[in-house]
Amino acid sequence: MPPDDLDIFAADWVWETDADLRLTSVRGRYGALTGEADPVGRPWPGLAGEGPADDGPLRSPVPFRDLVLPHRHPDGRTRWFRFGGAPQRATDGTVAGWRGVCAELSGPALAQAEAARRLEDERRRCEEQTRRFEAVVEHMPIGVSLFDADLTLIAVNGRLHEIFGLPPNLLCLGTPLESMIRTSAGSGNFPQMSPDEAWAYVSARIAQRVRLQRERQLPGGVLLKTTIMPLPDGTTLVVHEDATDRARADARLAEQKNRLDHALTHMSHGLVLFDADHRVTVVNRQFLDLYGLSAETVHPGITAEELIHRRTEAGNFPGLQPEEAWQQVRERLASRTRYRLDQTLVDGRVIAVTYAPTPEGGFVTVHEDVTAAKRAEAQIVHMARHDALTGLPNRNLLHEGLAEALAGEPGVRGGPTAVLCLDLDRFKTVNDTLGHAVGDKLLRQVTARLTAAIRDEAEAGRVTLARLGGDEFAVILHPTSRFKAGRLAARLIEAVTRDYEIDGKRVAVGLSIGIALTPTDGQDAEGLLRAADMALYRAKAEGRGIHRFFEPAMDVAVQTRRGVELDLRAALAERQFALAFQPFLDLSDNRIAGFEALVRWHHPVRGVVSPAAFVPIAEETGMIVPLGEWVLRQACREAARWPNGVRVSVNLSPVQFRSGDIDATVIAALRDAGLDPHRLELEITEGVLLQDNASTLAILHRLKGLGVRIAMDDFGTGYSSLGYLRAFPFDKIKIDRAFVADLSVRPDALAIVRAVTTLADSLDMTTTAEGVETEEQLSHLRGAGCTEVQGYLISRPVPAEAVAPMLAGECGEMARRCG
Repeated sequence: MPPDDLDIFAADWVWETDADLRLTSVRGRYGALTGEADPVGRPWPGLAGEGPADDGPLRSPVPFRDLVLPHRHPDGRTRWFRFGGAPQRATDGTVAGWRGVCAELSGPALAQAEAARRLEDERRRCEEQTRRFEAVVEHMPIGVSLFDADLTLIAVNGRLHEIFGLPPNLLCLGTPLESMIRTSAGSGNFPQMSPDEAWAYVSARIAQRVRLQRERQLPGGVLLKTTIMPLPDGTTLVVHEDATDRARADARLAEQKNRLDHALTHMSHGLVLFDADHRVTVVNRQFLDLYGLSAETVHPGITAEELIHRRTEAGNFPGLQPEEAWQQVRERLASRTRYRLDQTLVDGRVIAVTYAPTPEGGFVTVHEDVTAAKRAEAQIVHMARHDALTGLPNRNLLHEGLAEALAGEPGVRGGPTAVLCLDLDRFKTVNDTLGHAVGDKLLRQVTARLTAAIRDEAEAGRVTLARLGGDEFAVILHPTSRFKAGRLAARLIEAVTRDYEIDGKRVAVGLSIGIALTPTDGQDAEGLLRAADMALYRAKAEGRGIHRFFEPAMDVAVQTRRGVELDLRAALAERQFALAFQPFLDLSDNRIAGFEALVRWHHPVRGVVSPAAFVPIAEETGMIVPLGEWVLRQACREAARWPNGVRVSVNLSPVQFRSGDIDATVIAALRDAGLDPHRLELEITEGVLLQDNASTLAILHRLKGLGVRIAMDDFGTGYSSLGYLRAFPFDKIKIDRAFVADLSVRPDALAIVRAVTTLADSLDMTTTAEGVETEEQLSHLRGAGCTEVQGYLISRPVPAEAVAPMLAGECGEMARRCG
């Protein structure tokens, strides 16, 4: 703005700024009019306005005038000032600052400025609203078109083009609706209508001047919904909406409804849905069938109270009047909490009813016939407390009955409580020889006899017979006495011992019983059962087929055995074992043929523990498996140091064969020691073959195929040894020391030995006589044709380090004496 142009209106002050729009000079009445200090350095315009300074006019490098701005005077009044200004340019043409004038407005000028400002503000608001409306219309997901009274296009958005795919020139403002309709019909957007028919149809509908809607399918598969709306000013608004997604959603909703209806119709549960007023809104056929109701009496619209009344009349609430049944249901509904209860109907069926409130204030009930499940559940509970084979109470129920007896139920008095532990004798033999099916039938017959035998006791007091598992039973007597308990035990033994006829076979078993009584033998269930079990153990040990009462000494024996078991576990971990070797002599040349490996336990406190004291415990607990493997490996390692012609003999327990991999253990021991398999001799008893004849024989054949020698130990002491000699080609028979001890006093013993050696010779087997202690015994054995001898006469077992000197010639005197 040139300097002379600043006088376009009477100025009160002149102002100048730098390029950053900060005031550099103010000359005139600024301070007098604004009540402010010198504004130099402050942002233009330097006024204390009611908001941020508006420097917008100075942002464009063009002169401006008549910019009216407010100022808050220190006296509290708002005054108005009119600004004008022009840019000051540098030599390079850039804006170096601004220079202008300012005058206070008052009187008519102020009113005129205020009116102009309000008019400008209103114009801006209208323009902004118009822009916003146009933006909204342009971005609406529907196609919008507006036609004047002559049906000429006066407004349209881009979505219309996307829907119909019409040429852009056809959607220009001023295009007649007729042209648009005819072109659209030619593109197939009016199925089965020609352009003339389409225009006639549309024009006729618009002429009605009423709101109309129509849906049609476009060629691309779009479902188009068209709405024609006449407006008061004579114009017509046409809206086109892509209804494809909505139609698909409606179809999905309908499909879901059909599925729901199908599910409600075919679900196995009965279902009733109630609204917030407790009226039925949905009820399925299963509910009606479940309770014997009809669709005429139970249908949507009836109240929950009416439904309960009709169910009560149908017998669904046995023993209750309709009002009583409704009162119970109403109290549960009032809680607004989910619940489940089982209801028993008059016909005995059990219906599980589940109630759940809905967010809308209503509720839903689901009804399920759980009669079969309840019966199965009761059966499971019975099975959990009873033995499946015999139907007797099992160990769990026995403990409960014993606890009740010990608690002293009211009215049951008269004596102590007795516990009898029963165990069948020779049952395992029946199972192994005749099969498990016969064993099961035998157990059922035994149960019948036991039940009959305790019937008299059951009439005199409380008696419980239970099966603990296998061939073990137990009886609880309450009240009773020592005499009555002993008398019942004798009666049970006599009843069980009589022969049985099963599948055409005569079967015989016996019965051993241990008895414990309160309060002397125990005051709780565990203590009594433990005492009775110890007494049973004593009955078994003393010959079976008898009963024994608990004695304190039995507990001492059990504790001693337990102590040995615990020490044995520690001995395995701490390697407290060693091997001793007892030679066996070949009588053909009076030379040592080999050594039998014997395990020795050197206990740090007990000293040397006899194998007879710990081997049976090791077998019962399974510890014989790791112990036997250690003996086997250690024996093979020691034998590998001996001359090639000397064998080592190792005893195997029946327990070691149960895992089924003893052959792999033997192979590993031979491989690790580097020992020729022909130098290893394994001794087994007939107990090995008793447990699983086929599997054991397969293992023995594999070992024999490797070259390992197999010996039958303790021959002649079992009832089926001869049968086993036919089943497997043993390399050696060991004659039990019992026969050797009787050679000098019983002629039949010598006859038996001769028979064994003759049998072994005919089967190409070696015979070794154990327990040879006298010259006379040796002479008889040599004369009977025995191949080898072993015993104290030859040598006691010696430590491993003594074997080498013995083989080196220190046994010459022994050999001469034996010769």
